Amino acid sequence: MGEKVRKKICHISSVHHQTDTRVFFRECVWLSNDFDVTLIAIGEFSGVKNGVNIIGIPKPANRLKRLLHATRKVYKLAKKQKADLYHFHDPELIPFAWLLSLQGKKVIYDIHENVAESLKDKAWLPFKKLFIFLYLLIEKMFIGRFEIVLAEQAYVKIYKQRFVNKSLHLVRNFSSNTLLKPFCKTDRVVKNNSVTIFYMGSIDQLYAYKPMLESIAVLNKHGFDARLKLIGWYSNDTLKEIQNLSFWQTIKEKIYMPGFMEITEGYKHSTDCNMAYSFVSDNLNVAQSFPRKMYEYMHIGLPVVTSGHLLYKQMVETHAIGLSVEHNTAVEIAKAVTQLIQSGEYLNTMAQNNVDAANKYFNWEDEYQTLKKLYLQLIG
Repeated sequence: MGEKVRKKICHISSVHHQTDTRVFFRECVWLSNDFDVTLIAIGEFSGVKNGVNIIGIPKPANRLKRLLHATRKVYKLAKKQKADLYHFHDPELIPFAWLLSLQGKKVIYDIHENVAESLKDKAWLPFKKLFIFLYLLIEKMFIGRFEIVLAEQAYVKIYKQRFVNKSLHLVRNFSSNTLLKPFCKTDRVVKNNSVTIFYMGSIDQLYAYKPMLESIAVLNKHGFDARLKLIGWYSNDTLKEIQNLSFWQTIKEKIYMPGFMEITEGYKHSTDCNMAYSFVSDNLNVAQSFPRKMYEYMHIGLPVVTSGHLLYKQMVETHAIGLSVEHNTAVEIAKAVTQLIQSGEYLNTMAQNNVDAANKYFNWEDEYQTLKKLYLQLIG
């Protein structure tokens, strides 16, 4: 007998880069063990990578071109795949995913964030209330034809209230131990008052880049040799703002800002760090769910200084993996870092606590089984 023909699935995104951690490394790569997987997403590469057939589309010059042209391009390419199941990741693709469902295709909508709340933080977006209303209306009109996958626990309550009779599938944004194991280290003790702090993620106001940078100035003013590795995408406007900060000239030699890096490249820079930062604003979209970086820090054994929202405070205290600050101010952050520095060997205990919590409670290896089960239910 010949080998069983594998079902064809297609992940599509007009927003996410083709090496996005959740979309590519967690979902597509893992699914490729059981299915024929194609990913259509932003990026220059087209070909096979880690068992996934990637079709790259150029990054649109601006948001308007993304909405008007990139979405249609993604849809046309997706339609050509003739896949058994389509899995999409962006709200702007809802109408196109609906069209695929009308053609008899099984469709999954992967909701990465509280979209309605996230719109409130878009500085470039006019008439926010109108756009939130329109999004909720579009969601209500089309979502009945999709299976819903939610990336965070906090979204379950929201969508259960919004769609009482809809089945929801929670596939949390945990990290893969397999992927991050090469960077795992539990010797994080600070020596000779020389501390290096790690951050990987978007560099913008939503994630408190200004107090992170200012905390380095405060720490150095108080006699520490403090350095910060700030890895992630930032806009030209953000860079100008950073360069115009009153304290920038005093710390610029102690800041490493290489820009966007793929996850495995970025975390190579974490191995000589003592702790990490993870802060969020008061926006409900981010304050009620954990950013991906929190789980990644756990897997590599990096104690964390984080925001004081109840969710974050409970996490660090329950598992003894770091400290939270009541407000995202530079003085409070520097004080927490100082406390960790002065904890001596306990920093290593925190590092081990991170690894233990990640392996026991927060690993993708277990979480993936929920996604695989859904796929098998839909297309066998």
